[in-house]
Amino acid sequence: MLELAPDDEGPVIAVLVHREREGAERLPPILLLHGWSDYVFDRELMEHLGSRGLDVWGLDLRKHGRALLAGQTATEVDHLSRYDEEIDRALRIIGRDRPPILLAHSTGGLTAALWTQRRPGTVRALALNSPWLEMHLGPATRRLADAPVRALAGRLHRRPILPVGASHYARTTHRDHGGLYDYDLVMKPPGGHPFPAATLAAVLDGQRRLRAAGPLALPILVLHSRRTRIARRFSEPMRRADTVLDVRSLAAAARRLGPRVRIEPVDGARHDVFLSDADARARALRILDDWVDHLPLR
Repeated sequence: MLELAPDDEGPVIAVLVHREREGAERLPPILLLHGWSDYVFDRELMEHLGSRGLDVWGLDLRKHGRALLAGQTATEVDHLSRYDEEIDRALRIIGRDRPPILLAHSTGGLTAALWTQRRPGTVRALALNSPWLEMHLGPATRRLADAPVRALAGRLHRRPILPVGASHYARTTHRDHGGLYDYDLVMKPPGGHPFPAATLAAVLDGQRRLRAAGPLALPILVLHSRRTRIARRFSEPMRRADTVLDVRSLAAAARRLGPRVRIEPVDGARHDVFLSDADARARALRILDDWVDHLPLR
């Protein structure tokens, strides 16, 4: 547990978990960051990475997962740079002389890219799993939403700006709903937590800042589903598509990240490519393994 600076809801923590590597060190550490309304729980992924010689860490960010305390507003943050405190603490524990790979999902991917912009040299490479780099339908949607969301965030603050979403994604992933995977439905609710207005404003601000920033020089891998299926009613094709993000906008934003970006659409993948059906998950793991194997590690 990492004790962080308190806010007006009281004490604030993050939680760092560790899966030690197997055998002698030959690959760098890797730090997993989760998405919005999520937490680090994919033990099979951590075991896979550890068995390959990576020193595997995972960070539950403030007000998410194991780090959500009683009386706190789940997922609330007023600026994505707030997460710098726990990321910096995690990197100090991992070791300043051991720059890790950041493997980050969805909103965590946006947070990781912004961290890397602000703190060059602190990480070795970025592996982004369906990162939320841009809004649906691209920058025009973000620019249209920006002023109204900021105005609402000024009035609502921690109160929800969006209703709880549909449970389609949980239906495709969780064992209790017909999926293959098991996770805590309190820490990762089927429709997500209520989305605080401040948090959505922080995401829009982060996307704007990332687009305005210069290119990243480090190696970047971006994994995402080949197709998006977002609808009110559930349909079986959602089991093999991203039901959360617009993958075209995601890929377009990913291409602007820097000169060393490898973008890999994965057939049949879900929003979290590592929570896909076995064939798509295996493809995603092979791509990740190949990318890690070809990183300049010294």
